[in-house]
Amino acid sequence: MAIDARSRPVESLRIEVPAVAERLAEIRRQLASWLEPIGVSSSLVSDVVLVVNEACTNCIEHAYRGIESGPMCVEANLVHGQIVVDISDNGVWQPPPSQPGTRGRGVAIMRAVSAEVDVQTSPGGTTVRMKFDATP
Repeated sequence: MAIDARSRPVESLRIEVPAVAERLAEIRRQLASWLEPIGVSSSLVSDVVLVVNEACTNCIEHAYRGIESGPMCVEANLVHGQIVVDISDNGVWQPPPSQPGTRGRGVAIMRAVSAEVDVQTSPGGTTVRMKFDATP
């Protein structure tokens, strides 16, 4: 029996950690644990975890390039039948290369998997917002 995610009250998830690769597994575990009780398919859980991991990896590799590393924050909410995930940092936006070669496909993967992707950049950091349909 499918659970209607729109009618289930779900607490927000917030994970704020240093932007280092050693924290990625923790983020993936916490996000998957937050998603599972919502009642979405296991394939959607995998997709969300995949692209959030990609956004966090981009933060680790690019946001603090050439400056002291700082935090990254993952916030997830269930809003009107949509899973909304924000990944933010206090670093500097690095635009993807026009010819990515074997790298630089993270944002394209996010756009392919998510219902919506929005990237907001400012001198104070970057926030990537992804939305996913959580209705059964």
